[in-house]
Amino acid sequence: MSDLSEEVRVQVARLRHLLIDVGRRGVFSSPLAAPAEGNFEPLHFETLWWLRAEGFLTINLLAERLGGIAMPRMSRLVDRLEEAELVARVKIMRHDRRHVSVRLTDKGRALAEQVDGIVQERIARLLLPLAGEDRSALMDLLERWVEALGQATQQVDSESLALSASDS
Repeated sequence: MSDLSEEVRVQVARLRHLLIDVGRRGVFSSPLAAPAEGNFEPLHFETLWWLRAEGFLTINLLAERLGGIAMPRMSRLVDRLEEAELVARVKIMRHDRRHVSVRLTDKGRALAEQVDGIVQERIARLLLPLAGEDRSALMDLLERWVEALGQATQQVDSESLALSASDS
């Protein structure tokens, strides 16, 4: 952090304190956390939500979306969801078991719809304390932030490609 400007360090400190204050108010639990009812573990809940959002994902990408969990754990999680008939594995390459995608079954899709409803209710509860204009301003700012993150990622990817090409 030493190579950051003073302005950025001050903003990081402000954000850190704001996040601590948010946590103290008890709203830091993830909207993707499993509901109290049902036989869900949080990662089951999140997996269904991500598959609903993305349609299908390779097991590697799904592990990334879930915070970079280890592949053995990811495989066991998919096994449990497959046994419950909520997801199905789809081979990407016929003769290679390592290249597999995961998609929702009809039963999984129906449950994922319920999951998404719960997520939306939780997000609404987080937003309701703000006035309508403030909510809109927050959404606008978050959209700009996501766009800037995408551009920064593309720039890093481009720089990495240029470096690897010059090494060759």
